[in-house]
Amino acid sequence: MEGDELELEKIGDRKTALFCIVSDTDMTFNFISAMVYTQMFNVLCDKALENGGALKTHVTCLLDEFANQKIPNFQHLISVIRSREISAHIVVQTQSQLKAVYKDHAETIIGNCSCVLFLGGKERSTLKEISETLGKETIDLFNTSDTRGSQRSMGVNYQKLGKDMPYLFVKSSVAL
Repeated sequence: MEGDELELEKIGDRKTALFCIVSDTDMTFNFISAMVYTQMFNVLCDKALENGGALKTHVTCLLDEFANQKIPNFQHLISVIRSREISAHIVVQTQSQLKAVYKDHAETIIGNCSCVLFLGGKERSTLKEISETLGKETIDLFNTSDTRGSQRSMGVNYQKLGKDMPYLFVKSSVAL
């Protein structure tokens, strides 16, 4: 860490891959990757402003295990980087992890994510929030009736109904 080997200022000039790999069991040095991300976002935002507001080459950050570290002021960064040709894809297991680390700023972070990919889970608050976000689903109800007596009567009824999406709609698969 004595010298600069990362050349963060060159990331927006050409296609580059930067991997920050930290232990998934020992969080002692997670602050270093958080510093790298903070510095990278600051350098790239400054560079974008010098270049008329956007980078020449779009930068995509895939932040896996995002809730295992805390990037200072990320709630602000994620709200401004998109216009500078920088996107951040955050990956968390549950939204409660994000809330535990980023506290009151978790909703701001979630609100600045343009899409959500939900792979399943069992944590109720995440399931409920996903269900509420999905809103109502439209179902088609089609009934037929056939009454037989002294006179035969037939009827057809077709309705479109809206119902809440169930928040326990995902079954987690377990390989044994």
